[in-house]
Amino acid sequence: MNKKYFIETYGCQMNKSDSELMQLSMDSEGFTEAADKNEADIIIYNTCSVRKNAEDRAYSNIRESKAHMRRKNGIVVASGCMAQRIGQKFIDDKIADLVIGPYTSPRIGQIVKNYIKGGRQQLFISQEKDKFTERLNPGLISSKDSTPWHKWITITHGCENFCTYCIVPYVRGPLISFSSGHILDFIKKSAMSGVMEITLLGQNVNQYGQDNKDIPFYELLDRASLINGIEKINFLTSHPKDFDHRIVDVISSRGNIADSIHLPLQSGSDSILQAMNRKYSVEHYLKIIEKIKSTLESYFISTDIIVGFPGETEKDFLETLNVIKQVGYDEIFTYAYSPRLGTTASGLENQVPEETKKERLSELIKAHREAAHAKLKTFVGNQQRIIIERVSKKDDNKVMGRTFLNHPAVMDGNINDIGRIYNIKITELKGATFIAEKI
Repeated sequence: MNKKYFIETYGCQMNKSDSELMQLSMDSEGFTEAADKNEADIIIYNTCSVRKNAEDRAYSNIRESKAHMRRKNGIVVASGCMAQRIGQKFIDDKIADLVIGPYTSPRIGQIVKNYIKGGRQQLFISQEKDKFTERLNPGLISSKDSTPWHKWITITHGCENFCTYCIVPYVRGPLISFSSGHILDFIKKSAMSGVMEITLLGQNVNQYGQDNKDIPFYELLDRASLINGIEKINFLTSHPKDFDHRIVDVISSRGNIADSIHLPLQSGSDSILQAMNRKYSVEHYLKIIEKIKSTLESYFISTDIIVGFPGETEKDFLETLNVIKQVGYDEIFTYAYSPRLGTTASGLENQVPEETKKERLSELIKAHREAAHAKLKTFVGNQQRIIIERVSKKDDNKVMGRTFLNHPAVMDGNINDIGRIYNIKITELKGATFIAEKI
């Protein structure tokens, strides 16, 4: 084709994984990746719909690119979740030539090639099952990667929990679990190609197998841990309502599963959890935390918190603050509630003022940092295992990686250390990063 493409990705790791599939598809159809947008003949925007500001930024960039690409007879493609949500608007506003939703984006190379040859169809946003494209493409195993020792491995697509604030079920479609046999075969082949760290990926990994009567997630996790060559396994994301305590038992029994669990709380108030349609109570959530703490010798727990959900009172917020302090999270991702058109919560009354959201966010972050720093200090002097990820941005004679608890650590090293596993001793704590030395 002799044409160059550039992919710009917004949002979550699921989108980044889809971008890898799109890159593979474009390459397989004879297109060449461009170094930047300026030299591209085809610009692909893989968009996110979770927050309004992400959509606004993507829409503005797409519109700007279309104005630029008209002058060079180039092609602009809107893909991803935002494309699924408002696809026709991109066409009507004449700012995208093609609109491709998540179900068909892994076939983007064929779609673009057909369009260049004169194909008239511009909108590809069907969520019919026969339109769903395979995610575990064998080509991903041998494709170039900035972290060749690590693979993101998608085990499910979509979600059907319908939390009242969330747009994902509408744009990603219902839960689709991939065959455990196919997943495990993909992991084995990845390990044979040099991959030693994997992350099992899904909107809600705990729901794995519920739609197709395959094995439960804890069993998939266990079988993956037995594959030769896999030194570290992570998984994202867990939903508390489906969290099986046997997941923790599997982690405890296998030395190559990271003792790191991301367990979104969203709110520490039962009334707000009910309004969010989260389908668990704070008591249920804390029982999972207790299982983790009582079973694992060491652990890393992270969470998501939404502040300012419609109707959240000061009492509700203080209950959330109390859970934050009680659990002692290693990491939290905090968000001010952002209404998403089409979700139930966007039409609720008692919207919380923006200034109140900012104040509560600030207080929440401060409380977390104090507790997390105190916990981090207890690791100084301890030994950990680490996979080196990159050379330090501040010093070419130092390298950075993450421990098997997923804490960042820096130590002496060079480019030859990248992708290697070391035993280290933590000697110091700077901010939220460990300073370490090889053992």
